[in-house]
Amino acid sequence: IINLVNAWPDEQDDLILVCNGSHPGLETISKKINRPVIVKRYCRLFTTSVAQGQSTVRWGQSFPVRALFSLARRLLQYPILWPWYVFTLILFFWRSDFDRLMVVNGRYPASLLGRSAIIAWALAGKRPLAIMNFHSLATSSPRFIKILDDIIDKLVIRFSAHVIGVSKACIESLSKRDVFMTCSKLSYIYNGIEDPSRFIKAESVESQAKPINQYCLMLATYHKYKGHFFLLEAFKNVLENFPDVRLAIYGHGFPHEKKQVADEVVRLNLENNVTLGDFIPDTSSLLAGASVLVMPSQAYESFGLTIIEAMAFGVPVVVTNVGGMPEVLADSGAGFVCSKDDTMEFASAIKDILGNKILASELGKNGRLAFEKVFLASSMATKYYHLLKIQDY
Repeated sequence: IINLVNAWPDEQDDLILVCNGSHPGLETISKKINRPVIVKRYCRLFTTSVAQGQSTVRWGQSFPVRALFSLARRLLQYPILWPWYVFTLILFFWRSDFDRLMVVNGRYPASLLGRSAIIAWALAGKRPLAIMNFHSLATSSPRFIKILDDIIDKLVIRFSAHVIGVSKACIESLSKRDVFMTCSKLSYIYNGIEDPSRFIKAESVESQAKPINQYCLMLATYHKYKGHFFLLEAFKNVLENFPDVRLAIYGHGFPHEKKQVADEVVRLNLENNVTLGDFIPDTSSLLAGASVLVMPSQAYESFGLTIIEAMAFGVPVVVTNVGGMPEVLADSGAGFVCSKDDTMEFASAIKDILGNKILASELGKNGRLAFEKVFLASSMATKYYHLLKIQDY
């Protein structure tokens, strides 16, 4: 959203962001967007901070309260919440002067509220129809709600002008949901970012967080599917040929998730070569100094935004053959795609880059060219602009 808004082609357009009042990303968005944006909050009972478990009030954070809302949401979301969302959103859109709508989701089917917005926009008499946009691989419906989920999906297809993913792999994942098998409204637009190399500031990363000498860099949450254990096994092999190289890992994570990774570092005797850090908002300095970016994900990667950030800095990339990552690298010549089950292949790719400066330089140059050609935010924003404003659908 930040990159899309900042690169929006028409400065005369009024851009309005409608989201849950308790959305945790609003603060980040407000800090990083560099053009005027009107924010409208949708605040109903189950979208409040208390219902989302984000309340700053002590009783609102208690387990009984969180458990009550979680259970109620599971039991009531289809018979009560879904009609309520649609009805309240119809009134919200009907009273508004919005003339275009794009609903941005994470993994499809994402939130029930997001799908309800597509339906409510059309039922409120708004035209043209809205765009459904999602950013992570689709998942199938649990059996006990599949019939209801299929009904909602059919309405989403009927009332959407386009269903847009961020990669071909993203769109293909919709095959897990039966009603999309014959949908003719599916397409994808690659994510794009502003050129991060233009904003690099050495002081943006604390000095104690900076790895020294050659280092491999991983930027990801500490979720298991991100492949930390896989990477550590591969990195142990890398050290046999390059004993001084370091591995730097930074990202969000719950304490228990980070501890599991830290324990594995100790088990493999990698303490002297591996740095584990928390999320850093500005990773430009880390990326600019890295010898190679590694993404060892084992599942769920629909795109891999960090890949194009590395490309922007001319940093070679090594990834697993998961989701949309091979597609992003494609024929760019910016790095290597390895089997998600083969740590030796992953280690070999890293060693090839570390041990061959000419190869590393070539991969970096190829990545930079691919970034400028395909993954600039301006290119992404222009494509969405044409879908929303120009085309008659």
